[in-house]
Amino acid sequence: MFDNVTKSVRVLSAAAVEKANSGHPGMPLGMADVGVVLYKNFLKVSNKNPDWINRDRFVLSAGHGSMLLYSLLHFNGFDISMNDIKKFRQLDSKTAGHPEKDFQIGIDTTTGPLGQGFANGVGLAVAERYLASTLGEDIVNHHIYGIVSDGDLMEGISTEAAELAGLWKLGKIIYFFDDNNISIDGNVKQVSITNQKQKFVSMGWDVLEIDAHNENEIIEAVEFSKKVIDKPSLIISKSTIGKYAPNKQNTSGVHGSPLGDNEFKLFLENIEFSGDPFVHEKEIYSYFDEKRDNDNTNYAEWKSNLDSKIKSDTNFKNLWNQFNNFEGGEIEFEWSSDEASRVIGGNILSEYGLSNKFIIGGSADLAASTKQVISKNIFSSNNYQGNSLEFGIREHAMGGIVNGIALHSNLKPYGSTFLVFSDYMRPSIRLATLMKTNSLFIFTHDSIFLGEDGPTHQPIEHLMSLRLIPNLDVIRPMNSKELIHSYRYALDNRENPKVIILSRQDMKYFENDVSYDEFLTGVYEFMPGKEITLVATGSELELAIKISKNLKDLSVQIISAPILNKINKERIKSLNLNQNIFTLELGRSTGWDSYIENITRSFSIDSFGESAPIEELTERFNFSAKKISDDIRSLLN
Repeated sequence: MFDNVTKSVRVLSAAAVEKANSGHPGMPLGMADVGVVLYKNFLKVSNKNPDWINRDRFVLSAGHGSMLLYSLLHFNGFDISMNDIKKFRQLDSKTAGHPEKDFQIGIDTTTGPLGQGFANGVGLAVAERYLASTLGEDIVNHHIYGIVSDGDLMEGISTEAAELAGLWKLGKIIYFFDDNNISIDGNVKQVSITNQKQKFVSMGWDVLEIDAHNENEIIEAVEFSKKVIDKPSLIISKSTIGKYAPNKQNTSGVHGSPLGDNEFKLFLENIEFSGDPFVHEKEIYSYFDEKRDNDNTNYAEWKSNLDSKIKSDTNFKNLWNQFNNFEGGEIEFEWSSDEASRVIGGNILSEYGLSNKFIIGGSADLAASTKQVISKNIFSSNNYQGNSLEFGIREHAMGGIVNGIALHSNLKPYGSTFLVFSDYMRPSIRLATLMKTNSLFIFTHDSIFLGEDGPTHQPIEHLMSLRLIPNLDVIRPMNSKELIHSYRYALDNRENPKVIILSRQDMKYFENDVSYDEFLTGVYEFMPGKEITLVATGSELELAIKISKNLKDLSVQIISAPILNKINKERIKSLNLNQNIFTLELGRSTGWDSYIENITRSFSIDSFGESAPIEELTERFNFSAKKISDDIRSLLN
């Protein structure tokens, strides 16, 4: 029966690609055996409760092979109909070309940009171990399975994440490496000489090698890997890409293009399938019934135990409620000092950490500089209860792992580094917005005013480039109540990812009674005035106040825009801006006019910085209060 089921999976996958005239048939044809074994023999997933927190996770890091996943989910009774399969890659279909996540139909996470899924799986494993230690293994105790490709392993993010998985001994990870030696442009040997087995062994992984088309070898490999509890496992699975396509198998031509009419017919003959490729016998569906029935029963038993534990264990009940209904609220935190917002922000974050166990994260070897430390309880192979993560100098993997932790359930993960290094993390940040995760990225050293380190470390284009990403809230607070509101919003709101931007240099403290609701509009009036308007973010509010004092003969309105990308025209209109509008921000001016119309002039930094003390940089880049005040006067005359 196994051969008949894998045949149906292959046929349905190839047929959907053919109907769409778009897609990647090679991987589904090559890894169908592995996929069927996983869903039949191992994956603990409930088609009736697809978002069950204690389900096994399946990471399709080779996300181009999405039709393999759709076919398996369809045959396993998830909410993907044959009509959905026929609409593969079509507008508004459930079956997109590269699906990132949809828990309700059984998609935990896949990969668009290769390597991201690999890192997401490491984040899922971190979340699993942390929650198992915090809530109990009777509540959370599952595996993370995945399929990764040559392309995944070539991307640097995978190596970064793999080393952390080995360091942390995340034994619940079991990845299949689809070792077909083919990429889009040809044979992998043309571009890689890496011995993947030796590489992963050197990073603390257990590595097996099998025939990807041998059912017994696949089963035995998973059973063995599940017993290896102190190492993540890589199962190198020698496969034939496009298997059963007689002229295209084992060629790059089957990777990313439909088989074509003639080759598809030959494929059906070769695999000995007749009839409508979108119609399959009932036995193919019933093949998975027993496993899904067992998993649904396991869910019911798990739920009964959970309900009982909530009733009998007050401490657990409180933890469970906090985990599922996290609200940071407005913490009691007071200060009045002139300090860098990174310092005050770090103090606010650690204050939240005192009362909530479900914030977890760390920095890319920069905790001493970013100050974003949730606690001193370090996560390690000897302490899975630690909620402070040490990522090492691995910004790219940090982004993917943070997203993986967010994808697991209700943890609130964060990662921190210098703003200029957000470039390393951009693919992860973009995917966070696509998947609408609750990831938090905290970037410090936000301008040329980090000084002597020079232009390589001084962000210029980064603020606006982050604001360009749809669905991402970029928050740049001044040293005031805005800081508390920033962390509250980032931790409370789970609808989309957030970025908090903080300063290296000290900022003057300002008393500020802006309400939380007003802060969330993205912009508000900090100081009233009737002749000119200064709009600023972050540290430039201090500059705006100095300018207003230099222009004391004029009535100066100061507008704070801590979340510029949340501004809308109605809100701007309500603030009654003056005819002469000036914006102040230590970064590129490009984009300001898309948020605020009729700007008289934007005072900004539109070139790279220099290595020098702050005072000299202020003069070099004409960003002193006196220089800007003089420029404003000349523009008004």
